[in-house]
Amino acid sequence: MDADRESSILDILLLFPPQWSPFQPSLSLPSLSAWLKRAGFSVSSVDLNVEFFEWLLSDHCAELLIRQVHERADLTDQVRVSLQRLFENVAAIRSDLHRMKNSQPPIYPRDKASYFDRHYIGVSSLTTYLAAISQVSQDFSVSPYEFHLECDNLSSAALERMVRRPPQLLAEFLRESVVRHVRTHPARSIGISCIGQEQLYFTLLAGSIIKEHTDVPVLVGGTILARIFERGSLKNDWFGSFFDIIVRNEGEKPAEEILRNLLSGSPAVDNVPGIVYLHDGAIESREPCAPLTPREIPVPDFDDMPLTQYLSAHTTLPLLASRGCYWGKCEFCHHGMVYGEKYAGYGAGAVLDSLHELEARYGVRYFAFNDEALPPKLLRDLGEMAPSHEVTGWNLTGLIKFENFFRSEDFVNLHRIGFRSLYVGLESASERVLRLMRKNTHREVIVSNLSAAAAAGIWMHCFLFFGFPGEEEADAQETFDFIVGNREIVRSFGVGTFSLEHNAPIFRHPERFGLTLHRSPRVDEDLDVYYAYDVRDGISAGRAGEWADMLHGAALDIPDYQAAGWIPRELLLGILAAISPTELIEQGARTWELGGLPRDAAMSHLVMLIDHPDEAEQKILINRVSGSVYFVRGGSRVLLEHCIEGDVTFGDLKTLAPSIFDRISARPVKRSASAELRSG
Repeated sequence: MDADRESSILDILLLFPPQWSPFQPSLSLPSLSAWLKRAGFSVSSVDLNVEFFEWLLSDHCAELLIRQVHERADLTDQVRVSLQRLFENVAAIRSDLHRMKNSQPPIYPRDKASYFDRHYIGVSSLTTYLAAISQVSQDFSVSPYEFHLECDNLSSAALERMVRRPPQLLAEFLRESVVRHVRTHPARSIGISCIGQEQLYFTLLAGSIIKEHTDVPVLVGGTILARIFERGSLKNDWFGSFFDIIVRNEGEKPAEEILRNLLSGSPAVDNVPGIVYLHDGAIESREPCAPLTPREIPVPDFDDMPLTQYLSAHTTLPLLASRGCYWGKCEFCHHGMVYGEKYAGYGAGAVLDSLHELEARYGVRYFAFNDEALPPKLLRDLGEMAPSHEVTGWNLTGLIKFENFFRSEDFVNLHRIGFRSLYVGLESASERVLRLMRKNTHREVIVSNLSAAAAAGIWMHCFLFFGFPGEEEADAQETFDFIVGNREIVRSFGVGTFSLEHNAPIFRHPERFGLTLHRSPRVDEDLDVYYAYDVRDGISAGRAGEWADMLHGAALDIPDYQAAGWIPRELLLGILAAISPTELIEQGARTWELGGLPRDAAMSHLVMLIDHPDEAEQKILINRVSGSVYFVRGGSRVLLEHCIEGDVTFGDLKTLAPSIFDRISARPVKRSASAELRSG
């Protein structure tokens, strides 16, 4: 190999596979890239996830989908025609997203409704289109929030079969994209970041494609494969077929040592801490190195991230103000595994320096702190030290823990410097259950923190779940009543059920909680890092699901909660930067009460009236917000044509033609990926 060729080879090509949020970049590749570049290595990073969403919305993908529609003998004629017409008009979906991405912050109060509508239509339209893709593609389902294989994401045998025979849509995208990047960026090694279960299949498929085209070592970082290894379910033959080395916990130092080995001609794994690899046919592992300290860590490097391609009007950059969790005691939580269950926080000055540097380098003023929980003292210091939002234009969000430490002025100061939303783990409103969890939060502190934040103008989102071992019916009722009765201070919430994760603190002493673990996973779910269980006392896992469903059902009757239920977490900050919490609730409630149709939006902005391919007198009406489809003819067709061409708003349509309005309106919900296009 000549010297010029050698110098053009990267030390590592980093890939971030689907499926993840398309609304903002992930932090994993920029953090590792910054570390390796500072150490003198040549690095290139690729966000395959954002490319995946662009592919799904492409004309070529639409052509493949139309072919699949015609191959589906099980679809009715109406559904087949509806899906075909929707895919033929994918440009309308792209236009909805283009309008959302190009939304300008409202200058006048009258512009706020339009700003809200553009986001609402864009997100809903994307959700509808992805649900239609899922309806046609029998092998998988996808949404802006999740990805599932119909054969089961948690089965190694099923994943291997799907890698050998991938769905056409996924194979065509990943083969073209991976091969193009591997050839464009030749490298001595390739790294893949797999931080979510939804990414595991894409990680394996990408790894197999890489192995077909190059023999360089493939490293996989993130928590998913490390957790599968910890559970004892990692398969030997995945090494060499999909990857060569798994990096556990923090990946900076192990990746640096691997690259040094490759440059020196030594075996890649020589003296590298925190890795899992195959040696003489057996899986071996090394203990992780000591957690990194804040002073060691450079500011994340987003140079390779396609910041203008994310589906957002404002690029939001993630960052950390601490490593690990300062509390670190919750029985149910294993998030701290990445940092070796250790904690280290940055000083307020260092955080401000990072914000200034990121703004200067990328022209960005929207930032999301991805900490497990922002340290209270740091938040107080930031609120007192940072320039005001009026000076910087910064808009900030992050996660906190309820603390007696906080005072009302802390939240006032946080709002002053640009915090527009905060996320908090309520978990339960029962102090008895919170003590069992070792959360140790008092009810009066919860109410005080939420009230102070709401009064300061900060949107508060609460995470909670039912079914922690030992929770009784009365405890669950207490949580249910708290959420239903406190919509003035709890602006939004997410509810689930308890999950017993491998190596979480509670897993290490289940007898304290009267838990019986089903330690032998089903053969077809050998990759599941969560256990089924039975409880001796309290509500069962099944009953916990019923409580979660009841709370969801109760929230459907509370307009305040439905007002923002459609907003992806990554977009909420940008919306709240333009619209106050009260205005957002009012605008969302008006839309919800109008059947999910924005009152002031022109009909042409979210419905399509399309020719029927076989019946000249009939038209197909597709509501891109709800996914509803109607076949219209005669006077209804003529009236709809006039309304759409005349840019009649939905508020006017309700007055002019209430019967047609009632047919078009259908309250949208945050649909799962399995939701189907409906004909009526």
